Amino acid sequence: MKYNLRIFLLLLGVFIGSFGTAINTVLAQDITVNSHHQILSDTTKSATKNYKDSELRAFLTSKYDYWDARVLASFWGENVEDAKARMGRKILWGGENIALLEQFLVDARVQALQAVQSPRPGDSSPYKFYQDSTYNYNDAEALARFWGEKSAIDAKARIERNLILGNDEVIDQALRYARPRKR
Repeated sequence: MKYNLRIFLLLLGVFIGSFGTAINTVLAQDITVNSHHQILSDTTKSATKNYKDSELRAFLTSKYDYWDARVLASFWGENVEDAKARMGRKILWGGENIALLEQFLVDARVQALQAVQSPRPGDSSPYKFYQDSTYNYNDAEALARFWGEKSAIDAKARIERNLILGNDEVIDQALRYARPRKR
């Protein structure tokens, strides 16, 4: 009986040892698979980042500016950074993609211009492009006088339309003439 107990304990030890080895083998395979997956994932992330950087670089060196991206971001329902990358991608692809980009920009501007309206009582400001700009109420007042608008609110609407059309330099030039000169 003592002998049988020793054999049983020996077999139990071998069984537990082989079970432990099997577990270690499975864990080692899992770690290997995960590390390969991590390497592939890191490589994919790096390639994606490099491509997005080249898209943004293409946008930044193009004729398009922040306001074009802002109008398209609103039109496409995405943030400005993603719109810039999407525009850059179309620029990189060239040809008909640039023609499509131009048409998207026209459609986006038309849609945004149709949305410009005078604020209703209680509305703080319906002008989303004006709100994103660096122009303030004093600028709107000065431009209202310069442009012959009835009020600063009417000037804000005109600023909004100019931003939608990508004419921020028109606003800046008008502001230079509209602001009182310091003596």
